[in-house]
Parts: sequence; C-alpha cells; structure tokens
Amino acid sequence: MDHPSNEKRSGFVAIIGRPNVGKSTLLNRLIGEKLAGVSPKPQTTRNCIRGILSREEGQIIFVDTPGLHEPRDLLGDWMAGEARKSLAEVDLVYWIILPGPPHPYEEKILEILRAVSLPVFLLVNQIDRFAKPEILPALDFYHKAYSFRELIPISAKTGEQIDLLIRKTFEYLPSSPPLFPEDQISDQNERFIAGEILREKLFLFTGEEIPYATAVVIESFKEREDGLIDIKAAIIVDKESQKAIVIGKKGQKLKQIGRAARLDMEKFLGKRIFLQAWVKTMPHWKRDKAALRRLGFGG
Repeated sequence: MDHPSNEKRSGFVAIIGRPNVGKSTLLNRLIGEKLAGVSPKPQTTRNCIRGILSREEGQIIFVDTPGLHEPRDLLGDWMAGEARKSLAEVDLVYWIILPGPPHPYEEKILEILRAVSLPVFLLVNQIDRFAKPEILPALDFYHKAYSFRELIPISAKTGEQIDLLIRKTFEYLPSSPPLFPEDQISDQNERFIAGEILREKLFLFTGEEIPYATAVVIESFKEREDGLIDIKAAIIVDKESQKAIVIGKKGQKLKQIGRAARLDMEKFLGKRIFLQAWVKTMPHWKRDKAALRRLGFGG
C-alpha cells in the first residue's frame, strides 16, 4: 500500500451485499450517472455492471454484483454465480449492510468472504435514516465477526462519507495507469444501459403486482440521420395476467413506463429518443436454459 504520491492507482472493486441494501444507488452515486436500475424492490440488478470513476489519483472500476441470495430458479442460480465470480476478478470488496440486527443471509456472505483473500470494506448504508445508537451495534457485531480493512458508515442516497470512501479506496488499489479511457464511465454499451433504465421504470410503476418474472430485451437501437435514436424494446413476462398489468387499462401503464424511461434515456444519452416498447409472454423463461441464453443470461 506504499505508493509514490504522484503514482496512479487503478483497480476493480466489487460491490456486494444481500438484495436491496443500496448497491446500485451507491454505484450511481460514485459515478454520478444512472448506470444501474434503482428500485425499492430487491434483486433489480441482474448483470455485473461496471462503472468507471477516473480521478487525478487513478481509476476505480466498480462491479455491481447481483444481490447474494438463495437461488430459487435457473435465473437465481446464474445471478448468484455471477456475484461469486466477480469476487475472483477484483482488488477490493465493498460489502454493504444496513443498520440493525444482521440478516440471516449475512452469515453466508461472511463465509464467502472468509474463503477469499481480499481486502474488504464494510459499508453501513442509510446513515441518513438511522440514529447513531442503531448504527453502533451493527458496527460492533461485524467488527468482531471479520477483519475488515475499513468500516465506513455512509449514505449512498445523500453522498455522506462518499469522499472518504473514495480516498480510502485509492489507498488499497495497485499501482497502475488507467485501464479505460478517462472519459468513459462504463464498459457496458448504450444499448445495455437503455435496457436497464426501462427495467427500472417497469419495477417502479408496477408496484408489488409484478414479480421477478420480467426481463427487457433491446431488439433494435439505431441512430437516424437527424440524430434521433430509435429504440425498440420488448418486455418479457411469465404470464398473460402479468402482460395485462404491464400494459394497463387502454395501454396507460405501458405508456407511463415508456415515457419515464424515454426521459431518463434522453438525459443519459444527451439525444432525443423515439422509444417503442411492447410486452411479450414467455412462460417459465426463468427456468428455461435456452430462453435464458436468448435473453442474455449465461453463455
């Protein structure tokens, strides 16, 4: 960890934690752009999204893993495998927890961390919502359970302590020139991020009615001569009843989802968007290996 003061440091950081602790919110806060779908529902992240932060000190490449959870189907198996695989390819781990008593699955994450020899930062998120007396017991429990390099209470939502987190992160990264162009914020292409934005709006506007039986496929992404980007997207659901919910009465729900997604896409891409979205039923796709491959999950 001793680096000359003017030497660049660059490396990969995995962001792990059980579902719905704020991993995607933290990634978006660190990068300053909406790269990952953010929803109050758990398990909205399905791919390991890399966000890239370039600073004078060097470059941090963040890997936002699917939430570590008990897999219930082939999609769940794939997500848990991706989360574990990401740990084999990084220099540092952020483990995000929430204040309060440890969740039962947190012990399983501890077992995974004990099996890898990586520096781990424990980040206690949502300090904007919890009083200090609620945060301290969590810090005490985890301090005794594992030898963390840093324990940092943060708020991914408000940005509290994020500057400290970034400063500490650079101290643990290897000496290396930047690994990506310094104006690049992700290794995912615009097509992928457009799909993430649409999927976030799907979670946001369907309340608790739609289970995790949805996927988004960007079937066409073309820039026209007049500069407008033409995007055609399919929303995949498990059942006809779910299709009816996503479309809504007289198509109003789908229009609401599409309008909100288009506005966020325009903000991210800095260009006008023409978005066409429709809903397809693909029964049991989460348990169908061929369907999962067609939708981009697994090889």
